[in-house]
Amino acid sequence: MAMFAALCAVVCKERLFCLHVEHGLRGEEGKADAVFVRDFCEKQGIPCRIVSITPGKVETYARSKGVGIEAAARFFRRRALIKEAARLGDKTLILTAHTKDDALELALMRILRGAGPAGLAIMPVKKGRFLRPLLSTSRAAVITYLKDKNIPWREDSSNKEAGVFLRNKVRLRLIPFLTEFFPNWEKGLIGMSQTQSLAAEFLTHEAQRCISWEYVADCFVTSAQNFFAQPQIIREEAVFLGVNLFNNSSVPKRSVIRRFCSGSVDAVDLGAVRLRRENDKVTLSPIREEACESGFSLLIKEPGLYNLNDIHIEVCPASAQSVENGFFAVKPVVFRQSFNDDFVENMGRKINKKSLTDSRIISAVDKLGTAAFIGSKGILAKRELPGLCNCNEFSLLVVSIMKDWGR
Repeated sequence: MAMFAALCAVVCKERLFCLHVEHGLRGEEGKADAVFVRDFCEKQGIPCRIVSITPGKVETYARSKGVGIEAAARFFRRRALIKEAARLGDKTLILTAHTKDDALELALMRILRGAGPAGLAIMPVKKGRFLRPLLSTSRAAVITYLKDKNIPWREDSSNKEAGVFLRNKVRLRLIPFLTEFFPNWEKGLIGMSQTQSLAAEFLTHEAQRCISWEYVADCFVTSAQNFFAQPQIIREEAVFLGVNLFNNSSVPKRSVIRRFCSGSVDAVDLGAVRLRRENDKVTLSPIREEACESGFSLLIKEPGLYNLNDIHIEVCPASAQSVENGFFAVKPVVFRQSFNDDFVENMGRKINKKSLTDSRIISAVDKLGTAAFIGSKGILAKRELPGLCNCNEFSLLVVSIMKDWGR
C-alpha cells in the first residue's frame, strides 16, 4: 500500500494498473483483502483486476511439487503477474514492494536451506520485468510512511504465527536474537550476499563457457565426457542453467543435482525435468506433469546392492528359478514414487495402484511398464514374465527386497 500510494502521487495514473492475487488460503480474510484493494483502486481511478485461486489448489500444487505453501503461492502469483504484464504490453514493468527486511529474511532462509551462490546472491532491484523500488527501505520506515500519510493497509494475520512458516520463524525468533547478540549482523549478511553475487556471476559464465547444451528432439544434450571432466561446481551450475532452458517454474534442489554430478546415480528427476546419463551423453528431458518425482528416483542398470530411502535392494542375474521375495524385471529398472495410473498386469489381471491400501508405495518400472509395487512391508504386486528361459531379447534381472521399510 505504501508503494502503491507513492506511485499514485508521482506517476500519471493512466500508466498504472493493479493486479491483486487472492490465493484461496485465508478464507474470509483473504477475500476481504481483495475487496480492500479493489475499493482503493476505485477511489484512485486506477484499473484493477482480482485473480482468485480456487481454494485447495495451492496446497495441491505444493504437495505434487514437494514444496512449501509459500513457494506454491508464489508460483501462482508470479504466473498471474507475468501473464497480465504480457497482456498490457512489452514495456510493462511489474513493481513489487519487497523491502530491505524481506531481502535479509530471504538470505537467512536460504542459508538455512543450504543454497548455493546464486541463491545467496543479493536480491536485485531489477530483474527482467520485475522492479523492487522499496528494496533499500526498511519495513519500519514503510509503516512510518503509512501512518504519517494516514494511508490504510491490511496485514496477513498468519504473519504473527511463529510456528507456521520458516519466514515467520526467521522474522519473529531468529532476527530478534541476532539483533540482540550480534548487532552488526545485517551489514555482515549484506556483504556476504554481495560476494555471493560475484561468485554466482563467475560460475554462470564458466558453466556456459565449459558446458553447452544442444537442443535435440525436445531434450537438451551435452557430452558426458566433457561434462564429467569439469569441476563439480561447474557441473552443478550447468545443470541449473539447463533446467532454466525449459522455463521450469520450480527450482530443483542442489542436493539432488549433486547426487548426479558426483556420479552417485545415473538419473534423477528435477521437478518436471529428468536428468540422466546414457552412454556418452548427459540429457535433460521433460517428463509428464503427473509423473514428476521431485528428485525421488533410483536407476539400476547392473546387478549389485542398492539403497533407496528405507529399503535395501539386491539385484542378481536372472534365472528360471522362482523369486520368493522379489520379482523379474528388464534392465534398466527405475524405482520411483508411485502414481495413480501405474498398474501391473499379473496373470491376466490388471492391478492398479489405486486399488492398493498401503499408503507408502514405490513403483519399479522397466521398458515393459510397471514391474512391481513395493509397499511398506514388501512387495504388494509383481508382473509375471512367462517363458523366461526362452527370452533372449532382454537382459533380465532378479530384484529382491532385503529389508522392510523401517519408518
